Amino acid sequence: MNELQPHTCEGDAVPSTSAKAASDAVAKLFGSEHEFRLSLPMLGALLPMFLWVDLQGKIRAMGPTLHKVLGGQALLDQPFSRHFRVGRRQDRIEPCAEAEGCDRTAVGGKTRVGDCGASLLTIANERMVHLTLISQPAIGLRGEAFALGPAGKHGTLINLSFGFDLQEAVATFALTERDFSPADLAMELLYLQEAKSLVMQELRALTERLDAARKQAETQALTDPLTRLANRRAMEGALAQAIAGAAQGGAPFTLIQIDLDYFKSVNDTLGHAAGDYVLLAAARILHEEMRAGDLAGRMGGDEFLLLLRGVMTPEQVKHLAARIIDRLQEPKWHEGRECLISGSLGVVMSLDYSPPEMERMLVDADTATYAAKEAGRGCCLMYRELDGVET
Repeated sequence: MNELQPHTCEGDAVPSTSAKAASDAVAKLFGSEHEFRLSLPMLGALLPMFLWVDLQGKIRAMGPTLHKVLGGQALLDQPFSRHFRVGRRQDRIEPCAEAEGCDRTAVGGKTRVGDCGASLLTIANERMVHLTLISQPAIGLRGEAFALGPAGKHGTLINLSFGFDLQEAVATFALTERDFSPADLAMELLYLQEAKSLVMQELRALTERLDAARKQAETQALTDPLTRLANRRAMEGALAQAIAGAAQGGAPFTLIQIDLDYFKSVNDTLGHAAGDYVLLAAARILHEEMRAGDLAGRMGGDEFLLLLRGVMTPEQVKHLAARIIDRLQEPKWHEGRECLISGSLGVVMSLDYSPPEMERMLVDADTATYAAKEAGRGCCLMYRELDGVET
């Protein structure tokens, strides 16, 4: 019967001292069933989860909370084994040692612990008991069992609690503070658990806010405040990653540097507001013309940079550059005054370098851009096509 006997593990919920004292008093003082029945209202108030099972294994009385847990059914005189199973859900329960003297026979010809009152008295001798609700097998009950009357002639009294399943039981059966004994600390423990949960929720929310603020700060540190494109720091970081990937056999890339022609004239004659308007228009054009996966950035002043990831032919690059130049040259009006600009573009391709280096590529892109300005502005030149240069 060792597997039948409950044991107290670390963390097991044990009935309160007052509940234990009440159970002992009931078990010892009442010598007749009549006296015990007279005490049931008081017992229900002190032990709202009590259960009384007679020697025939039938339920004779139970506390109001346990009655509520079982759905408020008329359970008196019904077999204990119809609603309860001795042991935890995962336990392997052995046949009852009192099978020979038991007048009940379970399915399969075997009598299990709980099928008869005599078997429950063996539990009372060990005091601690674990039960499983057949209607709610995920919720376990635990407590103490006591023999009623001399040699247990009036059956077994079991004082139960929910233990670790308290929170789930309260939610499942809609229990309130009134369903527990005033001396029971269950609700206080539940309140503490809820308070802990609220604190943990607030800590998680605070962590999320801090993480969002950190990400926002990082984004702001890598974003040009006017155009909302990547700034120089972000572009250099992305370029470093592209160079490292290409050096290890990854995808090649292309850089297009864009300098706005006549921007200084717009800024000086029409004012800084008009200049900002032109910069925003240029940023919008670059954003709309680049492909998914590409990156556009403002390197400072009227200088922009496009990082085009992946394989592109010179013809494809020139076609993209021509579209950008055409759009930059379209009439732009700010407060009724026309802002005339164009763009000079310089191009370098990573496949022309072995290995590609950031500083050299940026210098060569600047050289190609300067050559485009010298060639009349509003055009695009590739560094590889310049006379007298080595790639």
